[in-house]
Amino acid sequence: MNVKDILTTIVLVIIILLIYYMACWQRKKQEKEIKKMQDELKKGDKVITYSGLAGIIDKIEEDRIILKTYPDNVKVSIEKWAVAGLDDREIK
Repeated sequence: MNVKDILTTIVLVIIILLIYYMACWQRKKQEKEIKKMQDELKKGDKVITYSGLAGIIDKIEEDRIILKTYPDNVKVSIEKWAVAGLDDREIK
């Protein structure tokens, strides 16, 4: 191998490592934001879960929430980590 091949290989490895680092950094940032949102949940928040279940928080326990689904107001107990985000859609 000559110097040109070695430099090309080093540059390629650096580029791959940089792309990998950026992807991991974005994922960790997103996970932190989701965790913060889950920790700040309060009674009355409209949420949607990863499974697609939507409702209003009726009660918050240490690591679980009681979710009141609509339209029939059925109460379901789910883990906090299952909350994907706040649901800003209008309830009819």
